Amino acid sequence: MSNPKEYIFSNRVTIVEQTSITADSYDKALDIFLSGGGDTEEIDSYGDNWECILNADDFEDEGVDDE
Repeated sequence: MSNPKEYIFSNRVTIVEQTSITADSYDKALDIFLSGGGDTEEIDSYGDNWECILNADDFEDEGVDDE
């Protein structure tokens, strides 16, 4: 019986958010935004830029027993 092997994948995901702020001026709105204020919602996300960064099959046992 074979032992399970570890495979490691990376996945780059981009999340697009939109923030709504009510303020008396652009400068005040910018200050609110930069301090984390406002009403933020996720409007889109993109993914599928993945790769296998460690493939256990590339490191086949070379006669070493892990028992």
